[in-house]
Amino acid sequence: MDERLAALLDDLKRAESLSAADFQRCARRATWFNEFSPDQFAKFLIEARKLLPFSPAAERLLVVWLTAAAQARRQATATGPSSAADDDSALPIVAALYHELGKSSRARGQLLVWLAQGEQPADLQLLGKLLIDDPPQEEHDVVQSLAPLFQRRKSAAASLFPQLLSALSTPLLAAPVLDLANFLTREKLAEQHPAKERADELIALLGEVAQSLSSLEEQPAARGDSPQELSRRVAQGVALAVSLCDALAFIGNRGAIGKLYQALAVRHRRLRTEAAAALARLGEEQGAEELIALAAEPIARLRVLAYASELGLSERIEPQYATPEARAEAELCVWLAEPTQYGVPPTTCELFDHRKQPWPGFSEPVDCYLFQFQYVLTLPDGERSYSNIGIAGPLVHAFVADLGDLPPDDIYAAFAGWQAQHEEIREYDVDRLSQSETLEAERLKRRLHDAGFTKIEPQRMGYFFGDKALVATGSKGGVAGVAVADFSDTLFFPQKPRRRPLGIEEAYAIYKGRRLLKAFNA
Repeated sequence: MDERLAALLDDLKRAESLSAADFQRCARRATWFNEFSPDQFAKFLIEARKLLPFSPAAERLLVVWLTAAAQARRQATATGPSSAADDDSALPIVAALYHELGKSSRARGQLLVWLAQGEQPADLQLLGKLLIDDPPQEEHDVVQSLAPLFQRRKSAAASLFPQLLSALSTPLLAAPVLDLANFLTREKLAEQHPAKERADELIALLGEVAQSLSSLEEQPAARGDSPQELSRRVAQGVALAVSLCDALAFIGNRGAIGKLYQALAVRHRRLRTEAAAALARLGEEQGAEELIALAAEPIARLRVLAYASELGLSERIEPQYATPEARAEAELCVWLAEPTQYGVPPTTCELFDHRKQPWPGFSEPVDCYLFQFQYVLTLPDGERSYSNIGIAGPLVHAFVADLGDLPPDDIYAAFAGWQAQHEEIREYDVDRLSQSETLEAERLKRRLHDAGFTKIEPQRMGYFFGDKALVATGSKGGVAGVAVADFSDTLFFPQKPRRRPLGIEEAYAIYKGRRLLKAFNA
């Protein structure tokens, strides 16, 4: 047996007993998959299958390795075609392992991605069959497995239809499948919408979903769902309704108008936007009017502007909603509403500062916008509010730490430093430093002590284009905070009485950002 294959199998067998350091070392064997031939990859899967069922740690290792295998396959097929025989060699074992891993396995998602990255028709045929017959449990795995079909493999994706339309009855698959069909139609990669012959089914389904969402709005606690489950149901329903509106607009069946008005009556702004655009595309003036009015909503504005341009309605949008500032506000609100951030748009969002300035990564000065956003929540014991500062323009981001008390220069610096990526900019926890680096950290700690700091606790050592900086917690004048010291300067950020004080991440980001912006604005 190949030595590398033997090592991988041994890692899977003893994964549960590995230390954290050993686990990371084993995970780094993912680079081997860049060098495996299709036959070697098939042999790995055959031998790995014999070790089922996997321990949780072995499953995590397998996910890492299969992710690398999918990436390697994408790179290999991008450089030139390989033989169909080689590409088909692993398909039977991929299918067998996929089924035997079990529905809760996250490794199954990476096997689907591996198939989507292939170049042969058999790859997509198997991908479609697995998705329909035995879909993953996690929406992320479905979306990830279809992503290559929106990118490099988009010209081949049409071959999955009408096969994939069988998945319309599966809630987890229906929206992503329709999104793919809509994409193919928008990109003119399909002669007609792949679901055109099933328009009546789509119309009925939109009515059912719109009714369900309306019921959830009127009586959200009727079924006794937890807030998390309620949020999941709403998100899944909105995603499907949005995809249905888009599909019916492309199909052009006026029999959908009644159900589109039903969807328009749901208060969710994303769904209202899509329903209004679909109605406008079908010639309904009320849909056009609703779409134009939604430009006032930051969370909907970017889509409204795009649809208005596509439908020839741009001149009817109020100019104040089409300015660069209005677009920047919308970008931040959309980002804040993402499930990985706050999940909902802010209650208010107001311009805090705007300047055009040189920015790392841009060859010309760029418009930078700071917005102060606020969330107001109504709870059983009264209202609670949360506010902070976010940026749009060169990037879109907001910290958890409260930046509200900082001057604009430092807020811009925090975002510039957070965004900075360069091989000459890096930082490490102090417990990972070598002996010589630890001595440097001690010298910087003494600088802080000489500057009047007490209770100094080194946290990070930063390296910035050859300069070294120590990030430490400590006190000065009886006030606790975070200090950043290099061999020429010291910064201190006192912890003010607030719930989200600046931490070591934000403090060091400001340090880096100050230096970067000073260099770019010199």
